Amino acid sequence: MTVTVDAGSGYTVSATSGSATVAVQDDDDPPPPPPLADPEVSITAGAGVTEGGNAAFTIIADPAPTAALTVDVTVAQSGDFGVSPGSRAVTIPTSGSVTLTVATANDSTDEADGSVTATVDVGSGYTVSATAGTATVAVADDDDPPPPPAVTPEVSITAGSNITEGGDAAFTVTADPAPAAALTVEVTVSQSGDFGVSPGPRTVTIPTTGSATLTVATANDSADEADGTVTATVNSGAGYTVSATAGTATVAVADDDDPLPVADPGFAVHDATGTEGGTLRFRVTLSGAPRTALVEVYWIAFPSSGSQAATPGADYSTRARGWLAFNPGDTEKWVQITLPEDDRQEPQEKFLVKLLRVSPYHTGPPIADNQATMTITDND
Repeated sequence: MTVTVDAGSGYTVSATSGSATVAVQDDDDPPPPPPLADPEVSITAGAGVTEGGNAAFTIIADPAPTAALTVDVTVAQSGDFGVSPGSRAVTIPTSGSVTLTVATANDSTDEADGSVTATVDVGSGYTVSATAGTATVAVADDDDPPPPPAVTPEVSITAGSNITEGGDAAFTVTADPAPAAALTVEVTVSQSGDFGVSPGPRTVTIPTTGSATLTVATANDSADEADGTVTATVNSGAGYTVSATAGTATVAVADDDDPLPVADPGFAVHDATGTEGGTLRFRVTLSGAPRTALVEVYWIAFPSSGSQAATPGADYSTRARGWLAFNPGDTEKWVQITLPEDDRQEPQEKFLVKLLRVSPYHTGPPIADNQATMTITDND
């Protein structure tokens, strides 16, 4: 408290001691401070985990509560990682933060990666952060995907280059897609011509690379023959289908032998036997049939010599003779001679048939064998 002497009439105020102060000490307690605001609760996510690990979240109250604060947090998952969804009570101590741990299950099912999410629920005694009220931890699946469904391979076959007899005909047998394990396929081999190929089924094993080579050997002979082929056909079987457009392949095989020299055609007459009272048939041949024109040869019966000679007229007709005409494509002609009957017992008798070149009527090839013996057998 301060008292000051005011200026007045009849006196002066001391310039140094015109005022005096006495201290007065208060003996009352100060008023209590104003109440603190409710803390704001936020949540942050820990690092991502692999299924089977624990998803961790940090829950913070700011300012730190003066006493333990119970907060409700709702847990949810994306995917199926064994998380128990729903609300959980979390107590934040006066230190201001606490860790929430959410377990995940390690299963054997391949699935998409997912996540675990924790959200702070509205409650009493706190507010929820408008920007950090929810947090998410990524969860990675660690299971291998199932193997793709099995696809039945389609088997096709392609031919290699054409060959000359004695070479190997090569075929490529392909499975698409390539088999997961060695695939056994049956292939039937055949040939056109005669090149020493063993026809029939053969077993081909296609490895996981998807293709195999089938080799078919041919023989190098000395016979002139037409060119031919070797064909391989994929047979139906278990574990594969056969290509509708490439199930058969053919390799051409060329003959490498020179043709035999072509002999000039020639007439020949052949021995024959007949019984008296019947007929005797003999054959005239032409080696190498005429290709375009008619050719003719003349034949005639002649007596033979020796003790067994038949008698003309009595044993065979003296009129046994004539022309034989060979048309294009003909290689032989048959001639019939009548043998008279008698009642004499006698041994075999013989006569000759000769081919003659009768100019200018004989045409065409030469006569290679102009004579044959005809034998008459007795029937008495």
